[in-house]
Amino acid sequence: DMHGSHGQIRKTAPWQESIRIPFIVSTALPSRYAIRNRLNDAPLNHVDIAPTTLGLCGIRPPQWMRGYDYSGSIVGANGGDSSQPDSALLQLVVPSMHGNSVDRPWRGIVTRDGWKYVCLEGQPWMLFNLQEDPYEQANLAHNTAYRAQRRRLQDRLAQWLSETGDNFALPADLQQ
Repeated sequence: DMHGSHGQIRKTAPWQESIRIPFIVSTALPSRYAIRNRLNDAPLNHVDIAPTTLGLCGIRPPQWMRGYDYSGSIVGANGGDSSQPDSALLQLVVPSMHGNSVDRPWRGIVTRDGWKYVCLEGQPWMLFNLQEDPYEQANLAHNTAYRAQRRRLQDRLAQWLSETGDNFALPADLQQ
């Protein structure tokens, strides 16, 4: 929940307070895995929970199931697996219209290398370098010095939208 941060409440905004939720795996029962405290910087998304859970149970996720199986990272089998997703898709499909919230649909991505890019329909909205600005105080979305970075992130966002069949209207081509 945003709890008033950035002037927002609830979980309908793309700031870190709302989207960066820890994914904690624990077991109180004897396990075939020696799960120890591990941190992974992978941008895990809700669609990754089912394949990861199946993987932890030793069950291969069905071919049709979307998402990435992080079970190898959790049990230490592939902690630095380069096949892990480079980014996670963020979205608000239908605005809730509650007070102090975003009143339009938006789409965005957060990347493993510490960038976040978010668009309203046809319009860039947010661009943050989370490594240098973890509190998201300097929005770089309209800063010409970051045009190439915005292009890179919008191209990756377009790929996510294509992969998920989303027809959300991204901003028009950005000039280089």
